[in-house]
Amino acid sequence: MRATLAIVAAGLLAAGGAGAVTQEDFLLKDGEDLVDLCTVGVDDPLYVPAIHMCHGFAVGTYRTIGAMTRHKDLEPLFCPPNPVPTRNEGIAAFVGWARKNPEHQGDPPEEYVGRFLIVSFPCPEPPSAAGQGAVSR
Repeated sequence: MRATLAIVAAGLLAAGGAGAVTQEDFLLKDGEDLVDLCTVGVDDPLYVPAIHMCHGFAVGTYRTIGAMTRHKDLEPLFCPPNPVPTRNEGIAAFVGWARKNPEHQGDPPEEYVGRFLIVSFPCPEPPSAAGQGAVSR
């Protein structure tokens, strides 16, 4: 497991460099805190709890938004491709997107992840209603 986390961390570091994680980052006040946790350096003393917090928060947010928007009466907010990216691929994609979209890092982290999901995995447009069951006069 540690080997897998080290490989993931190396990939995340390549996506944008890492700074030192602080105890404040664990409060997840904004998207920047989440990005800090997700890009923690392997040599950081808080590496293990930080990377676990990153993964847990990201997966929990992904699943919650997905569940809340896939109710029978609601349209989904995002539509992951098939096959769905692995957790590590998804988090690496989030970090890469976050580096290119820092203007929203001050948003709450769940909104920042939600924004990433919506823009990265848009749902196909529903078929046009025109011509489908319409009565012409």
